Amino acid sequence: MMLVPKAGVLRDRVANLNAEARLISLEDGEQLRQSVLRPGEKNWRFPFFPRSDFFHMGAFYANRLVSVVSFLVESTGNASIGRGESWRLRGMATTLEMQNHGVGGQLLEQGLAEVERRNGALVWCHGRTSAGRFYQNHGLQRVGETFEIPGTGLHALYTKQLEPIDFGYEFCPKSRSA
Repeated sequence: MMLVPKAGVLRDRVANLNAEARLISLEDGEQLRQSVLRPGEKNWRFPFFPRSDFFHMGAFYANRLVSVVSFLVESTGNASIGRGESWRLRGMATTLEMQNHGVGGQLLEQGLAEVERRNGALVWCHGRTSAGRFYQNHGLQRVGETFEIPGTGLHALYTKQLEPIDFGYEFCPKSRSA
């Protein structure tokens, strides 16, 4: 699938930047995540242990992986947030040279669309507050107070309610004749 920017999303960014988004394995994104999220920790591995449905996506530019994101079915632990199946966004990372060019945002939008295709009702993450504007620009809202995650800094809970998929018809059980 090709990443197509939403109108206005790429303002003040590199024009005609075409990246390709596709599903990848956890291992495909490990080196990029380590270099961006934990640059000083050579032996760090992304802690990812899903109990249910999940997927990983990558954005490729000039045949090189430049951005990654993962989604997994996981409750927020807060019953007052959202209804329906919750998906957690984890390990969002974009190479330093491709940050602020719209690639990460395009990948996030593709990931949100994939969650919707899988009938997810809510996406949430513990995002770094330094990336708060990024998440908010893509429709996630900050909920509650900030908190510290040792070694990575201040974070906040960000959530986005998704639209249910409309298949264009209503379910009507077939009536049985007597």
